[in-house]
Amino acid sequence: MTIEQAPHLAAQSVTLGYKERTICRDLSLAVQPGSFTVIIGPNACGKSTLLRALARLLAPVDGTVLIDGHDIARLPTKNVARRLGLLPQSFSAPNGITVSELVGRGRYPHQSFLRQWSAADEVAVHSAMADTDIAGLADQPIDTLSGGQRQRAWVAMALAQETSLLLLDEPTTFLDIAHQIELLDLFETLNRKGRTIVAVLHDLNQASRYASHLVAMRNGTIAAQGTPEEIVTPEMIKSVFDLESVVIPDPITGSPLVVPNRRLGSGRTA
Repeated sequence: MTIEQAPHLAAQSVTLGYKERTICRDLSLAVQPGSFTVIIGPNACGKSTLLRALARLLAPVDGTVLIDGHDIARLPTKNVARRLGLLPQSFSAPNGITVSELVGRGRYPHQSFLRQWSAADEVAVHSAMADTDIAGLADQPIDTLSGGQRQRAWVAMALAQETSLLLLDEPTTFLDIAHQIELLDLFETLNRKGRTIVAVLHDLNQASRYASHLVAMRNGTIAAQGTPEEIVTPEMIKSVFDLESVVIPDPITGSPLVVPNRRLGSGRTA
C-alpha cells in the first residue's frame, strides 16, 4: 500500500460549538506529521468536538482548520478524503454487507465517473485487510463479527483510503481490555510504518503508553501538551481531572503510569 507524505493538519484560533452552545474557544493545535497524537481530558471537555473539526465534520464558528496550508472547508470532499481517514465514535453498516464490501467502500475517494473499480483498488482492499488481520473474514457479514473484529473491519476501511493521516474518535469504546490493547498495538504499528495518528482516548495510561504527543484538554481549552514524559505529572492530573495521584514509570514501557489516589472533594481515600 502506498503511503504519501503525511499532510500538515492544524487548527488556528478555532471556536467550536453547536447552535448557541460554545464548546471550544480560540483553540489552536498543530499535528506534527508522523506523530501519534492523543487527545485526553474529562468528559465534555471538547475532545471529540475538536476531532470533528479536524475531520471537517464540524465547521468552526470562528478560526480555520488547515491541511497543508489550505482551508479544509474550501477543499473538495474527495480531496479531503484522499488526505485523511476517519474512524468515528459510532457507525453502522447495511444489513448483510460483507467485510470485503465494507472495506471496499474506503476506495470511494479514488472513484470517479471515468475511473471505476481497478486492480489498484483490489490491491488496496486486500492490503488493508491483511494489515488489520481480517483477510480470513473477507466473505463474512459484518453483523456476525465480534466487537473487536468489527472494529478492525472499520479500521481496514479507513486504511483502504490510502491516507497517511488517521483520525480516531474513542476507537476502544465498548471493547474489553484485551481487544483495546490489540487495537492500540495495531495503531502503533501503522504509525511506525509512516501514518500520522490523531486519537481521542479516555484511558490516560493507555494514552501515555502509545502517544508520542499528548494534548490535555479541560473546559474547551488546551491545558497542556507535549510528550507523555513532559506533561503527565501529578500537578497536571490534579488540574485537568480533579484527581490526586502518583505517577510512576510503567514497568513494561517506562512511560508515565498514573496511580489514582482520590478524586478531589470525594472525601474518600484509596
